[in-house]
Amino acid sequence: MTELETMQRAKMYMEKLAQGIDPTTGEVSALDNPRLVKCFAYVADVLDRVIQNGGMVGDRSNLPPFTITVEEISRIELSQEPVRMTELLDRINRVVNTARMKKLSAGVVSGWLLADGLLEKQQKADGSTSRLPTGRGRQMGLFTELRQGQAGEYTAVYYDSRAQRYVVDHLPEILAGRTREK
Repeated sequence: MTELETMQRAKMYMEKLAQGIDPTTGEVSALDNPRLVKCFAYVADVLDRVIQNGGMVGDRSNLPPFTITVEEISRIELSQEPVRMTELLDRINRVVNTARMKKLSAGVVSGWLLADGLLEKQQKADGSTSRLPTGRGRQMGLFTELRQGQAGEYTAVYYDSRAQRYVVDHLPEILAGRTREK
């Protein structure tokens, strides 16, 4: 059993204990004490965060920057359906060991797309700015859609398969240009 699998099992045990259930038998546990339940729930949450962090304990801010090899780039699975930047980044980050380095961020990619002329900053009525596709960006497969969120209506940017391919094909340049506008 790997370290990560051990953490996942420990998390499951803590969740069961937090529900007042003996994780080994499935029966109601004598450990159904409110203080213990709170502790078990807390430990389960901490384990969940460590698992989500690829098994790494602690802060990711001191990790080395994101890097990717040509072989890893070739393993990135693109979607035939349009996706948001976060989904594209998830697909990219999945092929590298992000437990040992920072993940590729939207700021790095969108900053490069700004410098490359596929996105532009547009000021909104409230004074904030959005990064939206330029004419060239739309030709490359970027498009927008009005969405409704908790804070109201917003414009979401989508990447069709051509735009996804463009980003992936230019990853070495994007990473080399990470000092450009972010």
